Amino acid sequence: MKKLAISLALLFCLTGFARADEVRKIKALWCTGGCCHDYKKHAPLLTGEMAKYANVEFTIVEGTEQFKDKDYAKPYDVVVYDLCYGKEKDPEIIGNVARTIREGKPAVIIHCSLHTFRSGDRDAWCEAMGMTSIRHDKFRALATKKQAEHPITKFWPADWKTPGEELYQCLKFWPNATALLTMYSPQSEKDHPVCWINKYGKARVFATTLGHNMLTVGQNDYHRLLANGLLWSCDKLDESGKPATGYKGSGR
Repeated sequence: MKKLAISLALLFCLTGFARADEVRKIKALWCTGGCCHDYKKHAPLLTGEMAKYANVEFTIVEGTEQFKDKDYAKPYDVVVYDLCYGKEKDPEIIGNVARTIREGKPAVIIHCSLHTFRSGDRDAWCEAMGMTSIRHDKFRALATKKQAEHPITKFWPADWKTPGEELYQCLKFWPNATALLTMYSPQSEKDHPVCWINKYGKARVFATTLGHNMLTVGQNDYHRLLANGLLWSCDKLDESGKPATGYKGSGR
């Protein structure tokens, strides 16, 4: 009887350790909403498609009210900002978002988030994103150019195109940011970063200005780009551009 009890205790310890070592899904907060884009369609589509490439579980919230809580990101491993609130100027909101990233919460920044918080003192938000932008070119077909070899974009086609997109013009590219993809603007006659990585305080940040509407948002390459960026921001993407062990998605 004594031997049985010891055996059961040992089995419990071993299985307990096994459970503790199991990989769990990345918990991501998807912050969305605002003007100019079909976020009610984009959010469920993108979260569902990204989960095919990364072992991640999303919680979707709309609006900016959650940012008033200084601990809004605490239950999550990463926060995705895919929103468009250009007139939001509450310094508490802007300060909490920038501080949350600076203190180490990984972030994914998508499209119109670059033009969010455009009023008041937004430098901390721009530095957190890695790029300052306040305008974009007219909507048209565009093609990307690779600028750096990186695990996030190893898979990215050299001749990737979209039949329609807004090219956000870069007014300032912050010192800790590294461009991965660029596009040429006939309006400014310059190349502008459209996908990059950034280090802000303790956090890794992945950002892209791509994603205006379904012409880009509906593409599989775009889904994988966002998933890779999220994995990288959480340090779960290996050097070959594949998810770390246990973090592969459900598959296509």
